[in-house]
Amino acid sequence: MPAFDRTAAFLRRHFGPARLALGVAIWVLALGVWGTFARAVLPMEHRLTWDIPLELRAPLYAKFDAGWYLSIIEWGYGPPPPAGNPSNHAFFPLYPWTAKVLHHTFAMDGFHAGMLVTYVCLFLAIPLFFREGIARRGETGAWRSAVFFLLFPVAFFLCSMYAEAMFLLLALLAFRDVRDGRYGRAALWGVLLGLTRPTAIAVAPALFLAALEPRTGATAAEAPASVPASRRLANALLAGAAPFVAVWAWIFGDGIAHGEPFLFFRSMAGWKRGSGSLSGVAAWFDQAGRYFGDGTWRAEPIRLLDYGCAVLFVVMAVRLLVRKRWSDAAWVAGSLALPISTGLSAGMPRYLFAVYPVFYELDAIFARAPRARAAFWVVSGALLLFSAARFVNALGVS
Repeated sequence: MPAFDRTAAFLRRHFGPARLALGVAIWVLALGVWGTFARAVLPMEHRLTWDIPLELRAPLYAKFDAGWYLSIIEWGYGPPPPAGNPSNHAFFPLYPWTAKVLHHTFAMDGFHAGMLVTYVCLFLAIPLFFREGIARRGETGAWRSAVFFLLFPVAFFLCSMYAEAMFLLLALLAFRDVRDGRYGRAALWGVLLGLTRPTAIAVAPALFLAALEPRTGATAAEAPASVPASRRLANALLAGAAPFVAVWAWIFGDGIAHGEPFLFFRSMAGWKRGSGSLSGVAAWFDQAGRYFGDGTWRAEPIRLLDYGCAVLFVVMAVRLLVRKRWSDAAWVAGSLALPISTGLSAGMPRYLFAVYPVFYELDAIFARAPRARAAFWVVSGALLLFSAARFVNALGVS
């Protein structure tokens, strides 16, 4: 059956082996089963954060910020909020606007449209993650890296009504194309990345450095030494500037459109999180000192996940620097610097989770220690279940 064979070859080439998609589908379903059990059976407090009709509409993994995304999907960005109040102007547009198209075109419920965008992005991103893993770690290492990734304590955000899956997909596309020498396409993905989350700023220096690295599969004529320095620098600037410019263009563009250029910052300040300046570094370490020094960690153990993740990624940044993986190290360091410089300690795992090169490095670290690797997976998986159970019950996680 030549037609069937051609179709199967196409799917393998673009979406990875069938067992990869099947494994991700089972993972999503398992999180759904666990979330249902955690919400209906486990003796945990279940907080109601929305009105009852909205609570009844909401999927399991649509909580907290999902409500803001829903407001954009169904109603759009509203007028500037009163002083001191948060608003949906703090959320970037690509994810909710993509869902908004589905909402209006097919008369879909806003929650369903958002979740559909999430799942499409997830199932497109994982094959890219897997292929990158093969290039770095071989096929066996790619499978193990995927396990590290999907067992990360906040991996459930990849199947939540959040922009994480879209951000991951666009980052994978941008780095794939910049390393293959397709700088215009990489810049396009970078622009879209910058319209997805403000953390795209941390991707900018990493894309710049990746564009200066030797190209994947480059011929001798295409090697960096054979390309004029001015051209190499121009390509790197194009790729690196794209997400940076897009982030700031949206921040000030949305504000100007609503008659208030600094609307984004005022909306963010409504959550009373972050100082918005380098003074946040002192605030971040002050919070950490009080959390451990005052014994607050006993009453709020979930925050240990924030600081534990921060320490892990600092170690990984140092390791990547030692290994001269400049682009990866810059992304990790930038993703750490953003929340720390604004004084944000809560939510560190979610800010860092999309920095996917870390999970290839984790596989490299545990490559010759299968028992330690299995123990790491057990602990990480247990934290994933714990965090997911808290999330579906509208308890703070990240």
